[in-house]
Amino acid sequence: MPVDILMATYNGGKYLRNQLLSLQQQTHEDWILWVRDDGSTDDTMVILLEFAKSDSRIKIVEGANRQRLGPGRNFMRLTKYSTADYVVFCDQDDIWFEKKLEFLVDFAEKNFDGAIPCLVYCDAHGYSDADGIITIDGVSQYHANSLREFLFFNGGYQGCSMLFNRRLCIMAAEYRANYYFLHDDVVALLAHSFGDVYFLPKKLMLYRQHESKVTENINVDLRSYLRRIFNRESYVLSAKHYKEKDSFYISYKDDLNDDTRQLFEAYFAFPEKTLLGRILLILCNRFSIGGSKSKLLFKTILWRAIE
Repeated sequence: MPVDILMATYNGGKYLRNQLLSLQQQTHEDWILWVRDDGSTDDTMVILLEFAKSDSRIKIVEGANRQRLGPGRNFMRLTKYSTADYVVFCDQDDIWFEKKLEFLVDFAEKNFDGAIPCLVYCDAHGYSDADGIITIDGVSQYHANSLREFLFFNGGYQGCSMLFNRRLCIMAAEYRANYYFLHDDVVALLAHSFGDVYFLPKKLMLYRQHESKVTENINVDLRSYLRRIFNRESYVLSAKHYKEKDSFYISYKDDLNDDTRQLFEAYFAFPEKTLLGRILLILCNRFSIGGSKSKLLFKTILWRAIE
């Protein structure tokens, strides 16, 4: 079953070679890697050209005059090149275990409905770049079974953990909203709003933690966690992700069913409510964070409504 791997690169030469080697070691060999570089100034392009010369499955798109897009739009641009049944995002700095594609494709074959957008994501080990060891045994912390369990996520699932079907890729390639933050936010939001999302509880890669990551490193230190929990400057809703969902809703509300529209409208009303109003809104709409209503209520009581 063919898979398109979409990789957005930018100054990743320090890590890129190991990631590419891990792709070439996949037991599922029927893949094409589509790479778009975002104007690297290190040796990223040299490494890509070297691998592409020896492996015809590696395709570099858009030449030297390419526009600088940033990571989210770089990945989203790559969805326009995909034609395969299944699609995965690939970061430039991780290391995939050899059966990652095999397990994800097998799950999709057994569970996806090709008529609707479907997504499955896996788990990973957190890998310390500084120490060269596994430091986090599992990085997927929240799992939503429905939109009402997902809306209060400040983000999506890790893009590098996802595999999604052709239907969802087309929706991403034709995404209509004017504003979004990252590609994985968009794909997860589309899947939860219009289709099905699954979690495969297998750790199928090393998720590298280092200082130059685009997204925040995962911090499991108890002292840091408690300091963040009881910080009065913390917030329930990230402003950029709230804006992202608002832009999505403006563009897609006519395509949503009535129940889904009501969930979005309740979510958007959250920052305008009093504390009691926010608590009642959560209870009446059965909102949670990945199924944990208590966690969302706890944050609502302690934190500001929005950034």
